[in-house]
Amino acid sequence: MKKRLFPLLAAVALTVLASCDGKEAVPVDLSIVPIPVSMVAAGKPCNLKAHPDIKTRIDAKMAPEAYELNTGKGRVEIKAGSEAGIFWARQTLAQLEAQYGDVLPGVRICDEPVFSYRGAHLDCCRHFFTVDEVKAFIDMMALHKLNVFHWHLTEDQGWRAEIKQYPRLTEVGSVRKETLVGHYGSNVYDGTPYGGYYTQDDMRDVVAYAAERFITVIPEIEMPGHASAALASYPELGCRGKDYPYQVQTTWGVFPEVFCAGNPETVTFLEGVLDEICEIFPSEYIHIGGDEAPREEWEKCPKCQALMKEKGFTREAELQSYLITTVEKYLADKGRKIIGWDEILDGGVSQSATVMSWRGAKGGIEAAKMGNDVIMTPNSYFYFDYYQTGDPAGNDEPMGIGGNLPLSKCYAFDPYDQLNDEEKAHIRGIQANMWTEYVATFDHVQHMVLPRMAALSEVAWSCDNRTSYDDFLARLTGGLKPIYDKCGYHYADYAFKGIE
Repeated sequence: MKKRLFPLLAAVALTVLASCDGKEAVPVDLSIVPIPVSMVAAGKPCNLKAHPDIKTRIDAKMAPEAYELNTGKGRVEIKAGSEAGIFWARQTLAQLEAQYGDVLPGVRICDEPVFSYRGAHLDCCRHFFTVDEVKAFIDMMALHKLNVFHWHLTEDQGWRAEIKQYPRLTEVGSVRKETLVGHYGSNVYDGTPYGGYYTQDDMRDVVAYAAERFITVIPEIEMPGHASAALASYPELGCRGKDYPYQVQTTWGVFPEVFCAGNPETVTFLEGVLDEICEIFPSEYIHIGGDEAPREEWEKCPKCQALMKEKGFTREAELQSYLITTVEKYLADKGRKIIGWDEILDGGVSQSATVMSWRGAKGGIEAAKMGNDVIMTPNSYFYFDYYQTGDPAGNDEPMGIGGNLPLSKCYAFDPYDQLNDEEKAHIRGIQANMWTEYVATFDHVQHMVLPRMAALSEVAWSCDNRTSYDDFLARLTGGLKPIYDKCGYHYADYAFKGIE
């Protein structure tokens, strides 16, 4: 395991003409990724050896994550709206140190993010990653000024979160008997049991580690679909009943086994799980999945059909909405809110639910027009399990799920497409997802995430202030790439070679 560092950024030319107060100022040539709102010359150089101390203060009039970094008074001064703003300013300061060493130019940098939610997701279910590897992922996020870690903890192929009230979830549900070799559709398996899970102490450790870097951890507990591992542990929660031999899935895809919406024990189980999850994770939001939940089992299930008749439902999609809203109300009583994938819109959802749009931007556009808050995470721009060039075999790319998502396309995303000003206000943020069906090692994770995480960062932090892809690539090449090297990150180099 490489030592975790907060990497530094190096310099390339970047011209910014506006000062913090809006007056004309002398432009400076710096490299900061993501690009700040304003960078201007300000006073004399600062010798860090002569003035190693950093003067910081909180200004409550500033936005929470906003900061002003000034090196023009012979010392380093940071003013920010909160401790988080000071933290981001220190990352920018580290970038200046990488460019200029101990003697910094006199500059004043004013900056704040466009979006308050800047997320990255890691699937630890299809393949399991150690606590140290999860922390390393969080460090990569901090480097890129991302502030929400979406931790995918339950799936068909493995349940990864210890729930003391339901010990079989990890005793049984955390281990699959073998794993598919190659892409979906292959009939070859490795014949090796595969498992792993996080204890509650592990999860608390990760939450604390992230908090020190001003990153919030949002756990995801999938419902009503992607439930095979849970049903293998507690088969009475499935429509086929306690005698059916559910198993932790050994291949990828979407499976018909879902939680039985008509069984009251399902709600009791989910509430018990969420009780313990809420004790571990202090986040405002809890992710409840809601995606890819086939309804064929509900169509044949007497309990589900009885509930539909009782509630006057005419579509099975309404069963999913009923289950989601029941859980939403339960979490609301705990002062929490739900986030779900855009399928939660299918049967109707309350306006207090936040929608994570993954099937392109369509679901997010629809949700914003309905008045729901949205996190944009379209697969066409921010699914980092996609290939990075148009010729994966020819460019020796490691295995991906498919598709073609080059760095330039990530950078081109417009989160406000087709929205008016009122609707734009519902776009809370942007997130990239790292699914791991075909990504079995943390080195492979790094290859898929970097440098595309840099494009995510600039879109999420500096969306309204972006320049051009060529300028971004130049800053990335001159600044972040050497830092990736210094940290020993296993990044992809296609964009640096001009291979898209």
